Amino acid sequence: MKPFHILLLSSLLITSSVNAQQTHAFRKFGAGIYGGPQLFGKIFTNTKLDDISGITAGLDIRYALSKQPQGFSLHFQPSYNSFRLFTSEGANTQLYRERTWKWEAFHFPLLARYTFSSGWSRPFAEVGPTLRIRKALTIRNAGYGCGVAGCSGGDITTDLDPITNNDPIVLTAAAGVEIDIWKITIPISVRLQQGFGTYEMKEQREDALYYDKLKTNTIQVTAGVSF
Repeated sequence: MKPFHILLLSSLLITSSVNAQQTHAFRKFGAGIYGGPQLFGKIFTNTKLDDISGITAGLDIRYALSKQPQGFSLHFQPSYNSFRLFTSEGANTQLYRERTWKWEAFHFPLLARYTFSSGWSRPFAEVGPTLRIRKALTIRNAGYGCGVAGCSGGDITTDLDPITNNDPIVLTAAAGVEIDIWKITIPISVRLQQGFGTYEMKEQREDALYYDKLKTNTIQVTAGVSF
């Protein structure tokens, strides 16, 4: 292909890209979807953040308080959240124990977001309260012990949801960036969800394990599409 044709094609592509960016009209109302993994979390007040597995996925309903992307906006983001935390101790010894927490909840955050520019790439920060409705909470305790007479083990899963009170109020805070691509916006963020209160089993049983001082905190990475 001749250099002139290459230059002409490049000019057309650049012009089309610029025009596409210019047609990305700003709207005060908007909606989208988002999701991502939960990477770190904790289940007790006195433990550190551990590697966890789980997802968050939900809707993003937006109302801008300004007439341009820069400025404040309100975001209602109902979502489903799952959480799995596995811990173990005593591997390759005569006494081995492992514990698996599984947790699911619906979150209803109302966030105030501030966007720092009106360009095609816009950093933002957001914070707000969240209503948490727990859907499931189980714990699996398994392991074995070995002695002179040999080894014996156990594997018990307990449904804690009906016998444990809730922690319904959460603080959600995030920082990220919005990127305009053609007629859609892709928000990417790192989110902290911090439980305000603690929760515990409603009664203590002498023949069973008792759990208290529970607090579910998570760190998420999310990406989405907004229109």
